[in-house]
Amino acid sequence: MNEIVKKLAGLGLPGVILVILAVTSGGSSAAVAATLTALGGPFGIVGGIALLNLITVAGDAVARYGIEAILKAIYEERSKTESVTFLIN
Repeated sequence: MNEIVKKLAGLGLPGVILVILAVTSGGSSAAVAATLTALGGPFGIVGGIALLNLITVAGDAVARYGIEAILKAIYEERSKTESVTFLIN
């Protein structure tokens, strides 16, 4: 078990997400593939894998700057094109 944990820890957050997918799908690789395909939307399983990479990038940014700074920057950028009332709702 220690070897598996070390390998999954090397994958970071996407590894944890894959473990959760595997456990919730009953350990079936077909169910994991189907879930990744569903997450990928119109891009299929490739989109699901890309989503895991995006989660890694977002997780690294949150770890570096903190969630408050990230959300503040996102809403400052959105306020340039959307009304404040819309953003509050």
